[in-house]
Amino acid sequence: MLGLALLGGGLMLGRAIYAENVTLGQLTSLLQMEERQDALQRRLRLGVGEVTRLAEQRKPVTSGQWTSVSNALRDFHRGNAHLSPRLPAPDELRTLVRTRRAAEAEFTALSLRLLQDARTAPDQIPRHMPGFLAALRTLEASRSTMRGALIERIDIELRRSAGGLATNLQGGLLSAVAVLGVLLGCMVWLRQRVIRPLGAIAERVRQLSRGEDAAPDVPGANRADEVGDLARGIADYRGAVEERRLAERRIEFLAHHDMLTGLPNRLLFEERLGQELSRALRTGERVTVFAIDLDDFKSINDRFGHAGGDEALRAAAQLLSACVRASDLVARLGGDEFAIVQVGGDQPATAELLVQRILRACEATAGDTVPVQMSIGVAMSGVEQEGEELYNLADMAMYRAKAEGRHTARFFDDQFKEEVRLRWRLSRDLDGAAERGELYLAFQPIADADTLQVIGHEALLRWAHPELGDIRPDRFIPLAEASGRIDTIGLWMADQAMAAASRWPDHMTLALNLSAIQFRQPALAHELLALARRHRVAPTRLEFEVTESATLLDKRRQPVLTVLRTLQHHGAAIVMDDFGTGYSSLGNLRDFRFDKLKVDRSFVATMLDHAPSGSIVRSIAALGASLGIPIVAEGVEEAAQLARLREWDIPQVQGFLLGRPSREAIHCADPAARLSARPVAPKWVARS
Repeated sequence: MLGLALLGGGLMLGRAIYAENVTLGQLTSLLQMEERQDALQRRLRLGVGEVTRLAEQRKPVTSGQWTSVSNALRDFHRGNAHLSPRLPAPDELRTLVRTRRAAEAEFTALSLRLLQDARTAPDQIPRHMPGFLAALRTLEASRSTMRGALIERIDIELRRSAGGLATNLQGGLLSAVAVLGVLLGCMVWLRQRVIRPLGAIAERVRQLSRGEDAAPDVPGANRADEVGDLARGIADYRGAVEERRLAERRIEFLAHHDMLTGLPNRLLFEERLGQELSRALRTGERVTVFAIDLDDFKSINDRFGHAGGDEALRAAAQLLSACVRASDLVARLGGDEFAIVQVGGDQPATAELLVQRILRACEATAGDTVPVQMSIGVAMSGVEQEGEELYNLADMAMYRAKAEGRHTARFFDDQFKEEVRLRWRLSRDLDGAAERGELYLAFQPIADADTLQVIGHEALLRWAHPELGDIRPDRFIPLAEASGRIDTIGLWMADQAMAAASRWPDHMTLALNLSAIQFRQPALAHELLALARRHRVAPTRLEFEVTESATLLDKRRQPVLTVLRTLQHHGAAIVMDDFGTGYSSLGNLRDFRFDKLKVDRSFVATMLDHAPSGSIVRSIAALGASLGIPIVAEGVEEAAQLARLREWDIPQVQGFLLGRPSREAIHCADPAARLSARPVAPKWVARS
């Protein structure tokens, strides 16, 4: 009887335990399925992010990356399709599963759309990315709700299981006093093997639900029964939660920092600058911004490749970080642009000390494989100044430093402010200057070097400002280019010059300078030829001068060459101006057949006293002779220069010795009268 009672009580108790464990096992299986699907989601999210980032940067996506993200999308979709276990709570959990599956389906569709954009339309990625991120957040929220419901259900089942066990044990004790010793042993065993592990597991679940850092180990995880399955499920869930927290912290870091250098990015820089300017309103401190740009970064990339460029950027980041104070912020804004926010200190002395430290650190890299040189612009905040305005002032100072020789620093001071104000005024007044009659043309003769007979004129643009007087071309031409007015002014100048040339003898040529900005207009050649037809000037009398700068014949090489070839095809001559001053002179001669080369005035001015300049001029003359291209020497101001140029067989000359720019063209020359005098050059000479 004792054995039968023990057996019957054990069977009843075992059946109750089994029923509770079946429920817990089902919940555990669902939790594990959720974790597997969450891992597939992370894999898909990282794959989509990598592919779209490469596509936005116009970098190639390897076939392996496409295969990986395609497999991730397929696995995630299949997991969503098959994730339909039998649930112990039909209403609540099944509703949550349907909500989560709908969110996964939306996330899958948007992931597929982004992958299609990455393949065919990278420009559409920014438009679809917000929807993708919103779907990701919705999916994360639904998954978090699902996990919370599962944890709560597990907790309820655990408590109910523990309560049921206690009730069954009490019933067994009341009904089988005779088997008290045996049942007492069973209770001890159950407490050690079931109740205590389940209670510990429930405590871990509650800690996770409260967001607390639970202990790394979960009791019972090494067991092979249902309690072990539950413990391992909780352990897996805890690991997934920790991974998600690490991923969130990583995403937060990447959103505010540059991946290459680890420095704060533009977003964090703007936030910090805004905060410091707001604080400065209360404290009265001045905020100083440094705009920093690497010098010759393009040549570093050309010489050492992108790997060398990345190394230079990392070295610059380390150099700047080592020079600043702990309270200063160093940021990389993009490309080779860096910035520093400095607060407090005795300004401008503190800023000057930082500039000195940076420049000395740059000089110390002179012996490195990839030396680091920087141009620095500094601006200090005024009263109620906006962050964007302050940075723009520092940026203008930095470009002034580049213009004045690079590897130096310039502060935006009152004098600089006055120059900027004058530049803004000139830019404003330039609008409509031609219509008001302030712009006019001056013609400088081009003569045969042997006979000094005038064979043509170069049209030069001049500006007579009604209040500021004559404005130098090297001041207002860049303003016209920057504002886009150079297109209108250039055609106006060509129209006026061709109208004048129509009254010249037929053998006289007209030389016109073309700005690099004008080549952005695809119809430039046709517009110029139309003006020639309108004024009945034969295209064979026209010479169009272009510089050999990289801006003209490198960055937009093909469109520029198309315009030049169109003009050349109709009989116009194409002249390379300022030959010898660019870094790609011979490369340009290889890629385009120029009709004439003009030696830059800087070489002609010093060729008698500076041997290298003389060698350069003589070499250009020999190069032109070997290629069959006529050479024009500009800036001829002395008879000795003319004599030397004749010795080197340079056929054409231009300069004050032959004639100064004037509103009326000179059609004949008196060589004896011109050579009898030694004209004095003005303080400045500038051509359009």
